[in-house]
Amino acid sequence: MAKLKHPNLPPPEISQASTADIAFLLLIFFISTTVFETEFGIPLLLPGLGGQSVKVKRKNVLTLRAAADGSVYVDDAPVGLRTIRGMLETELEGNENLIISIETDSDAAYERMIDILDEVKAAKAPRISIKRSRG
Repeated sequence: MAKLKHPNLPPPEISQASTADIAFLLLIFFISTTVFETEFGIPLLLPGLGGQSVKVKRKNVLTLRAAADGSVYVDDAPVGLRTIRGMLETELEGNENLIISIETDSDAAYERMIDILDEVKAAKAPRISIKRSRG
C-alpha cells in the first residue's frame, strides 16, 4: 500500500529536544560509576617529630647497601637482588627484633633502592630503616 504524501506538510522528524538531557545524564552516570586506581606511594610509618634515639644491639641490625654501580651488599657481602627475600625470611625467623637498614649510595640509581625495599617488604620485615650513605 503506498503512502500518500501531502505536498504542503514537512516530512516527519524525530525530536532532538531531549538529546542534551540524555547526554548530560550519561555523563553523570559515567562519572559517578568510574573507579580510578589510586597511587599509594611507599607505605611506611614514619616517626613523629619528638622521636628519640634508641640504642640497638648490632646483632639486631642487618644492613642492605645499594652501591653506585648497582650492586647490592648485605653487611658488606655482595648478594643478588632476588636472593634478598629468602635470606631475610630466614633471618627474621631467627631474630624477631631484626631491623633492616637500607643504605643507598648517593650516586646509586633510585630504582635500585626501590627494588631492595620491594624485596624487604615482600619478606614482611616489620622494622625498616632507610638512609643515604655518604659518598
